[in-house]
Amino acid sequence: MEEIMLFPLGSILMPEGKMKLRIFEPRYQRMVAQCSKTDSGFGICLYDSGADKKSNPLSNFGTWVKMVDFESLGDGLLGITVVGVKRFQIHSVRAESDGLRIAKVEWFPSWPVRQLDDKELFMAHRLQKVYRDFPQLGELYTHCFYDDASWVTQRWLELMPLTNQQFDQISQNLDCDKALSYLFNAIESFGDG
Repeated sequence: MEEIMLFPLGSILMPEGKMKLRIFEPRYQRMVAQCSKTDSGFGICLYDSGADKKSNPLSNFGTWVKMVDFESLGDGLLGITVVGVKRFQIHSVRAESDGLRIAKVEWFPSWPVRQLDDKELFMAHRLQKVYRDFPQLGELYTHCFYDDASWVTQRWLELMPLTNQQFDQISQNLDCDKALSYLFNAIESFGDG
């Protein structure tokens, strides 16, 4: 097992996904500085801000990310762009004095590449439409793999409002099939309504 720094968020990022982040808390400024110095990354996991004090507000799974771009934002904050590299399961978490969480993790394999079948292709078409309608999302990707079920599934999961429990259930699978089935039904029923 390996120890990594955690950046809990209200949304998820999966392998090959990209996300822009605003860094303003001192603990995360320290994390970014440390990652820059060591050419390392950090873990993003799902954070449930509504969790009661007895339950764990963090998802059990997450994605290790690398920083690929930096920018100074108009409000003076640091902006970074990260890309998802590999999945992990959290085994334990400790907090440092400034509140930065450090997790002991076990690495999980990426979902294998699989062609979308004819019935599933509409999910790729809908994703293309989302990226056209919201160019700030689509412009993150110079290469899109709309024929790969794993890639399409992971991009949809990043757009969906998932609870920690839903995300953990989906993440424990070794391929995208169950997640794709869940998304297929959700997106198809949304389109019918």
